[in-house]
Amino acid sequence: MDKKISSRALRTREQIRVAAQRLFLVSGFAGTSTDAIMAEAGVASKETLYRHYASKEELFVDVLEHMTLEQKRPAAALADLPEPRDMEALRRALTIVARAILSVMVQPDYLALLRMIMAESGRFPHLGQLFKQAVPERGRMVIMGVLQQARAYNVVDEVDMDAVTHAMVGGLLTYALLDVFFAEGETGSVALERADAVVEVMMRALRV
Repeated sequence: MDKKISSRALRTREQIRVAAQRLFLVSGFAGTSTDAIMAEAGVASKETLYRHYASKEELFVDVLEHMTLEQKRPAAALADLPEPRDMEALRRALTIVARAILSVMVQPDYLALLRMIMAESGRFPHLGQLFKQAVPERGRMVIMGVLQQARAYNVVDEVDMDAVTHAMVGGLLTYALLDVFFAEGETGSVALERADAVVEVMMRALRV
């Protein structure tokens, strides 16, 4: 019985999240009401909605997280990173992470959501903070973990890891913004090659 309830609850939560994502992308954060989300998701009461999400902001964060590193392909890649026991293994691990992050950043839905956040950040400045926490910051923490492992194996010297991780994520985000978001160019293998280039720059800075 508990499993059935749990499964039903997960389905309802997913229905709400999918409906909210669709509406956020079409109408923006301000233009999407909880009533509209309920109607789109087929949820009968606000009590049900709030049982899964205490606020529209919490729902927005879940949409962001689901659209990013929780997706199956990036998540699978990040779950099986090589241990950075030497410089070559470190390069492979960072390349996998960088490609996973950039492959998410150049997705049409991600860029559409970013466009919405930029448009509404003046009225809702907290949206930018939510975006930062759910997307770039999560990727930065993955990179930080890889670098800390490499440091434990004495593969890299003591470095300012905060600066390195910010530089790496910043390089990926800059590419997604300048060369894809504003140019609206194609986002195939060229984008992933840019991830490799960012990693190479970081590797030169990290060499013992």
